[in-house]
Parts: sequence; structure tokens; C-alpha cells
Amino acid sequence: MNSDTSMSRGVLALYCLATGFSVAAVVYHQSMTFLIAASFGLPVDALWSLSLATQLGYGAGLVLCLPLGDVHPPRVLIPGALLLLGVTLLLLSVAPTLTVVIVLCAVAGVLSVGGQLLIAHCARTCLPTERAAVIGSLLSSLFAGLLLARVLAGWGGEVVGWRGMYLVVGMLTMTLGLLIRAHLRIVPPCEPIGYGVILIRQYRLWMAHAPLRRLALIAACFFAASNGIWANLGSLTHTTLQWSTAQTGLLAFTSLAALRSPMLADYLQRKMRWQAVVMLLGTGLMLVSLAGALMGAHVVMIVVFLVVADIAVRSVQALTQSRVLAINPAAASRLNSLYMTVFFLGAAVGSWLGGVAVHHLGWLGMYLFPLFCTLAGLGLLVFSGHDESDPTLSPVLPQQPRP
Repeated sequence: MNSDTSMSRGVLALYCLATGFSVAAVVYHQSMTFLIAASFGLPVDALWSLSLATQLGYGAGLVLCLPLGDVHPPRVLIPGALLLLGVTLLLLSVAPTLTVVIVLCAVAGVLSVGGQLLIAHCARTCLPTERAAVIGSLLSSLFAGLLLARVLAGWGGEVVGWRGMYLVVGMLTMTLGLLIRAHLRIVPPCEPIGYGVILIRQYRLWMAHAPLRRLALIAACFFAASNGIWANLGSLTHTTLQWSTAQTGLLAFTSLAALRSPMLADYLQRKMRWQAVVMLLGTGLMLVSLAGALMGAHVVMIVVFLVVADIAVRSVQALTQSRVLAINPAAASRLNSLYMTVFFLGAAVGSWLGGVAVHHLGWLGMYLFPLFCTLAGLGLLVFSGHDESDPTLSPVLPQQPRP
């Protein structure tokens, strides 16, 4: 496909599927922790390391692999990432020990950057008249992939087992990798740059922009709260409420409320400074966390807690990420790579510390952990130094592309 032609609906649908299935590999295990633990004869709360390994892998992939999209042909890199991810998921279906599962989850996390590579490729090759719509569709597919993967894994795991589930999604991911190669747009040869030079430039970019570091760390604190919840929810609902994997998977539908969070953030920032919006969202999450700590494992409270947490995290992401991209538009792709790396490293730390909190405190730990993560994020917002030339101090958020 040439870059001077419009993208057909069929190709866009294929791109959306590839993006969704790519990122879905990061969360499949979250709805199947009980099934995986039972197959190895382990307690459910011993599997927090799966989320930690997957999120660390994804963070490593963002910083180590995403910059390769600027120097390697997309017709090799993107299909290769999808094919290798499919193979890794197939290997998970026959993994003999939990240690092997953890290692393969980390590898799957690294290879899950195929969707991000595809988004960057479309940003580079799409016609100006279609770029916003295409990228908006891919971002929506990315969020939908995270949502539907939890539901699909929950129900599929109940029907065919966790190994059968990884077998099915592995085959589907490999099929998408084979199909997408012929439909990737042709791009001019990239400038030959050594891999070490790429990493050095990324490091220099990170050190050169204090706003980038501040915004990424604030967003990471909020995402740590969210992932600390989702990474440990399955084990907690099973041990205390005796819910099945399928029932826990249904809770993922609460994330539907967060799909329009960028629009909510866009609306609120037009009424007040963006810092005030983050304070408002963070305060709301802390209040709901406190209410949950008082009410415990009440189903309605759990649903409200998940809805508020997802809306707060996605809204804060929209506010901070848009400002990161505005720091230096010429380096937007590299800035986004650094931002997303810290964002998902926050998720990895959240999986670990959230697991510790839930193991020792049960539902009280589930509610209090995001409260302290939110406090940390708001502390960075309030007490970090500000430069008057900092472009992120602008009260107006750049207009978000509508999916």
C-alpha cells in the first residue's frame, strides 16, 4: 500500500485488530490467576509476579524496541513483533512450570509493543486528512483491547482452560501478523542510526526536559493505583467472594465508562487549570477509596470503585500525555516512548506493591493502596518545582483527536 492513497475500511479494521490483540497480551492473565494458580497447586495471591513481569516487559519494550520503528522497515518490524508474540503465547499454553510462565509473560510484554509501532507508523504515513481519524481509531482499539482481553480471558478460561485460552489467542495473533504485512504502507528508507546512538539520544531527551519527567511520574503514580487493583482483583474475589474466573472477568466492563475519559478531561480543563483537574480527579479517587475501606467487599462499592479509578487514571493520562507531546512536537514520537515507558513501569510497581497490600490486608489493602498512590501523584504535582517557561503550565489542553 502506498502512502499517497487513502486507507480502506478493511485495512483499518485489520490495523485495529492487530493493535488490540497486541496490547491484550499484557492483561490476559489477570482474569485467569485462579486457574493458573490451581494448575500449579499454588495459592492465588502467589501470582502477583505475573503482572509484575508482564508490565516490566512492556515497559522495557517501549524504551528498547519502540525507537526501532524509526530505523527499521515497518514491513519487517511490525509483523515480526506480532508473529513472535503469537509464538510466545503458544509457548505459554504448554509452559511446564510457573517460572517458565513468568519468563514468557515478560517476553510477551516486550513483544506487545507491536500496536504502539503500528500507531507510530500510521502517524508517519497516513494522509493528513485521515491521520486524526486513523490514530483515534487505533487508540480506541488499544483501550478496547485491554478491556475485552480481561472479559475474553475470564470466559474463555472457564470454557477451555487457561492453556487453551493462550493457544487460541496465540494462533489469532500469529494470523494477524501474517495478514498485516502486505497492507503496511511503503515508507522511504530510514536514516541509518546505530542502536546505541538511539538509546543515548533517548537518555539525553529524558534529562533535557524536567516537565517530561514530572508529568510521566505523576501519570505513573495513577497507573500504579489502577494496575495494583486489576492485577490482584481476581485473587481477592476468588478467595473472599468465591467468584469464578468468568464472574471476575465481567468486572472489566466497568472500564467502558473510561473510554470517553479524554473528552471528560478536555471539558474539565476548559473550566479550570489542568492542575486543578488532576487534583479534582485524585480527590475523587481518594474519597471512593476511603468509602470502600469502610464498606469492604460490597459488590456495588467494588463497581463504583473500579469505575472512578479507571476514569481518574485515563483522564490524568490524557492530560499529562498531551502536554508531553506539546513539549517538542518535532520529537513527539521519542517523547511518547519515554512517557509510556515510565507510565507502564509505574504499572509494574503497582502490581508488586498492590499484591503486598492485598496479601497482608485483604480488601482494606485493595482500597488503601490506590489512595496512597494517588497521594504520591498529587504530591509530585504540588511540590515539584515549576519553571515559568514550562509549556505544561498552560491551562489549555490541546484538542484531543476524536475517535
